[in-house]
Amino acid sequence: MADDALHERLLKIVLSLPGAYEDRPWGSVHCKVAGKIFVGWGRGEDGEMELGFRMSLAAQASFVASDPRFKIAKYVGKYGGVDMRLGPKPNWAEVEHFIVESYRIIAPKKLVKELDARVGSTATQEAPAKKAPAKKAPAKKAPAKKGPAKKGPAKKAPAKKAPAKKAPAKKTAAKKGPAKKTAAKKAPAKKVAVRLARRAPSREAR
Repeated sequence: MADDALHERLLKIVLSLPGAYEDRPWGSVHCKVAGKIFVGWGRGEDGEMELGFRMSLAAQASFVASDPRFKIAKYVGKYGGVDMRLGPKPNWAEVEHFIVESYRIIAPKKLVKELDARVGSTATQEAPAKKAPAKKAPAKKAPAKKGPAKKGPAKKAPAKKAPAKKAPAKKTAAKKGPAKKTAAKKAPAKKVAVRLARRAPSREAR
């Protein structure tokens, strides 16, 4: 299978995983990690490439029941093993996903953590490029800062209360009322003078 393009593509995916390697214990390709097989492939009698790998039992039942490309593997079916026909134009993102998930089931936890660390570092490197557009967001928010300027007139509202303070001025005019009363009180003083003037002749007569 040295000149098989599908074989080379599958092997490239396998060798990118920590500790994974190719082996041919029975003449066909079986790739292992820590001495355990997690994926294998070969061409059937019709020449179509068939890929074998592991998944959960629930996923196995779902794919076998809904997708004609899948069937339960002959020897490891009870552990979640399936065989998948790739077809002439495989969906390589899907194929890589199945291989990597099978690797996670079989590989030691230490190697799975190493794989996760690789994936995490790759995501971190891509993150700044994705966040770059976010820096432009503040420029769009700049017009929103003009909003408080419209609230300026609202702060002048207390000025409208100023006329209310002039009301006491009217009360001061009302206080002048007593001044008129004082004038009224002085009137009796004039009457007293008149009475005295009238009485004065009466004393001379005496």
